[in-house]
Amino acid sequence: MKQTLTFILLCLFHSVLWAQDSSCPKANVFPISTNQGKPTDLSHHLSFTSTESQTSNLTEVQSLFKSNLVTSANGVVPNFGNTSKQYWFCFILRNDLNHNKRTITFIKYPLLDQVQFFALRESGEINQNIQGRKFPFQNRDKDYRGFSFETELLPSETVTYYVGIKTDSSVSVPLMVAEEKHFDSYESLDILLQGMFFGIVCVMSLYNLFVYFMVRDKAYIFYVNYLIFAAILFQLSLQGLLPVLFFQNSPELVYNAHNFLYFLFLLSCFPMSITFMNLKENAPRLYIGFMSLSLIPMVCLLLLPFLPYRELNQFGDLLSSFLAFYALFVSYYVSFVKKFPPARYYFFGYFMLIIGGLSTVLKYMGFFPVNVFTENAFQAATAIEVLLMAFGLGDRISVVQKEKERIQLKAEINKQKLIAYGKELKLAQKLQESTLPQILPKFPGLSIKTGYFPASLVGGDFYDLTVYGKQQICGLIADVTGHGVPAAIEAAMLKIAYMQTLAFANKPGKVLESINQALAGNYKNQFLTASAIFIDLEQKVLKVANAGHPALYKFNENSKSIDVIRPKGKLIGFSKEGLYSDEVHSIQKGDKLLLFTDGIWDLWENGDSGEEALLDWLLQRKSESVESLYGGIDEHIRLRNKEGPADDDITFLLFEIT
Repeated sequence: MKQTLTFILLCLFHSVLWAQDSSCPKANVFPISTNQGKPTDLSHHLSFTSTESQTSNLTEVQSLFKSNLVTSANGVVPNFGNTSKQYWFCFILRNDLNHNKRTITFIKYPLLDQVQFFALRESGEINQNIQGRKFPFQNRDKDYRGFSFETELLPSETVTYYVGIKTDSSVSVPLMVAEEKHFDSYESLDILLQGMFFGIVCVMSLYNLFVYFMVRDKAYIFYVNYLIFAAILFQLSLQGLLPVLFFQNSPELVYNAHNFLYFLFLLSCFPMSITFMNLKENAPRLYIGFMSLSLIPMVCLLLLPFLPYRELNQFGDLLSSFLAFYALFVSYYVSFVKKFPPARYYFFGYFMLIIGGLSTVLKYMGFFPVNVFTENAFQAATAIEVLLMAFGLGDRISVVQKEKERIQLKAEINKQKLIAYGKELKLAQKLQESTLPQILPKFPGLSIKTGYFPASLVGGDFYDLTVYGKQQICGLIADVTGHGVPAAIEAAMLKIAYMQTLAFANKPGKVLESINQALAGNYKNQFLTASAIFIDLEQKVLKVANAGHPALYKFNENSKSIDVIRPKGKLIGFSKEGLYSDEVHSIQKGDKLLLFTDGIWDLWENGDSGEEALLDWLLQRKSESVESLYGGIDEHIRLRNKEGPADDDITFLLFEIT
């Protein structure tokens, strides 16, 4: 009985010695047979400490665990966010079997810059290895995207491990241990899952590139661009596959490529999002917001050579979180408020990406624990988003195609309307041409020049000249409100009324009164201005009547000013009771008369009144013939038309008593 009790006490004492190894305080011994050699999380057997300075040899590390505060992981995967500290972890493995065991200690998180492994055997022998993003890939004991350290444990041997971590990224340390054969199976499954993810993304990229060449919709090329940068290149860096597949001997390139690909990924989101949701048409203000935000990753890319990796990486995490929520809000607005169905796929895709992305970002920041969900959420969410976006693009093509068909149909209808309108304009042009004098009357003792320049194909101005006997001529100039076909029809009505008037009217006032009585009430609240003149060359008399029209100008080479003749009179069409009085003026050889519509004033407008400028221009050229004056006005019209089409019709009549 006494011997049995002594044996039990010795066993307990020996167990306590294992559990309280002074070189690795607060760490429990892990017998490798506990989980039959399968991959096992070591967080229940870890203790750790930290230091602000770099520690690189085992003696200094052991001293740290004796002098510094040591914390037990207590089953929580160590995760300290983005920090400049160096963390050291220790744990104890015991081969409780009677044969050798080859074990692999590995860290799944691949974005660690420096990982130092020390294995202190009972014999005092030290095995060590240093690896990380800043070290060549061949330093790793296994061709694994994470970090691996291989140890051969002898039967009943106990080995104390120290693992040092320092990185400019997040200090996330999911330490695991497995027998070699189980690790190989674990790694094969990991490669299979990664291959499935990148296989899906590559197939989707090629498919959408093919669709782009078929339909030539730029949304597809922006989506392919997004897949390349976000779901392939950035994920290759994030999952630690760049040194595995491409740059095994270029650790600095692998290290610096991460932030570069990070901001390229963020930048590629903008054109894809803008075209996918048709933001320019559906939400112009949010489109401006997107365009403004796209400048931020551009600036960050330019600053990469000048700013520290850590600060830019932290800023990238904050920016990506903000952009994710902003994109979610925009896609909700476009899909459910503006009723653009394809944006719903974008909304749900980004909703999944936010769940996965934020879980990963918050894990990197140290707010979320390291577990299967937070480790794989972003990659899984990216795969789901890729598929949803593909469905959304298909739906977008359907919507855009229907919209194109609607626009084409509308364009065809408008085309037919334009053809019909063009025919109407040609008809109106012929109608209007029939209302204007085709040949100017030749009258002894009187030189006449006329100008007619409609603002469009047809205009609302009208003029006519009629000879009475051998010595008298009647002239009428009018300005019908409006342009185009309605104005041409009104001008035709005016022509009919005017021709009926000439049979009995013997003075200009009577002409206007007769026209007013014929047209008042038939113009549907439309009015016209007009001026009528009678020139009697035998009596050398000019008779003028006016119905709200611009004045008649009279001058000769001896004039010191231009005579402005404008009798009072209401617009034609205002009231059937309108009366128009005549003004009588004497004329003599050399006198020139100018009648016009108000469109001519626009030719001389240059900040000041066009009428005043025209009067000054006439006074300076008072001695010129009507042919020369006509040429000057015609030149003014051509010069102003170079600046832009005229706003109003221009008509004028020039007379000279010879």
